[in-house]
Amino acid sequence: MYLFYNSLMNTILLILTGGTIGSEKKRNIVNISKNNYLKSFLLKNINKKINYKIIQPINILSENAIPSDWNNIIKCIEENWENDFSGIIITHGTDTLSFTASALSQYFYNFNKPVVLVSSDKPIKEKNATGKSNLEAAVNFIIKTQLPGTYVSYKNPGKNFVSFFLGSRVKQINSYDNSLNSRFSDIFCNFKNNKFFFIKKKNPSVLSIKKNGNSCKLNKKFRFSNKILIIKPYPGLNYDIYNFNKIKPKAILHTLYHSGTASTRNEPKTNVSLEKFIKQNKYRKIPFFISPISNKKKNIYESLKTLLNSNVKCLDGITFETAYAKLGLVYKSFKNEKKRNQFLAKKNFFEKIPF
Repeated sequence: MYLFYNSLMNTILLILTGGTIGSEKKRNIVNISKNNYLKSFLLKNINKKINYKIIQPINILSENAIPSDWNNIIKCIEENWENDFSGIIITHGTDTLSFTASALSQYFYNFNKPVVLVSSDKPIKEKNATGKSNLEAAVNFIIKTQLPGTYVSYKNPGKNFVSFFLGSRVKQINSYDNSLNSRFSDIFCNFKNNKFFFIKKKNPSVLSIKKNGNSCKLNKKFRFSNKILIIKPYPGLNYDIYNFNKIKPKAILHTLYHSGTASTRNEPKTNVSLEKFIKQNKYRKIPFFISPISNKKKNIYESLKTLLNSNVKCLDGITFETAYAKLGLVYKSFKNEKKRNQFLAKKNFFEKIPF
């Protein structure tokens, strides 16, 4: 742990978790740094007018992350947080950035301080690594806006500014061009020339965000389960593969095609019907959810109507990453089914976008 303190300055809790931003490249192979170069870089380059309490609870590439790592990050924050801190920065890899951002946006949903996840397209010691700009923007966001909630700062390829996304809406980074988007590509604000430019369309107002962040306490009872199963549809998916004889998930989250559909076809020899699979798991007493659906009240396909008539639980209007995070939280933190359903239905940090 590193602590640099001046009582007249703001203090930021800085959590390092590994990822590309904390890695080194040797012989064209990128791996986590064991020399703590990121810490050295931070000491030399981050804003000297700010106090930083630097802690590293884990040091992994983000593709290796599991929900218990989110719990470790949360525990670390709980053990080190002080109410006079200005906010939290978490450095993270890009592969599972959207999942961690979604999870933390649920944990910190009513917290009255900003939490910003920061990543990089290259190890930070490399020339033109975006992590440097993303870190600088995150520090400025915390100090200058003091907006509560969870955000991601990310400089997209070819841009000369850093964008900020709501953690509850961000989606996985594009595999082909390393660009980060969220629902309908809605950027919350951009940071350019030391100024913030907020985008109003489909975003919550600054006032509503401030009203939402009304608690100075951390949600210490919240943790995330490792036992949520995600199933993605594809042509020929045979549901007989999933018999759960040895291990039964706490819940199943089945994603859908872009139009909110999945196979309901009845084949005599192969079980390719999601409708049939939902009914099977009802008998197994495994809670079953489908997502994402943009809006189940608008025109829908016959297959989705069939699925909805099977009494499946629908998490509509949110990203599948946030759906996964919500399920992981409620099936670890709540034993009461009523409380689970209330939390799942609640708009915790503006995850639902108005249509």
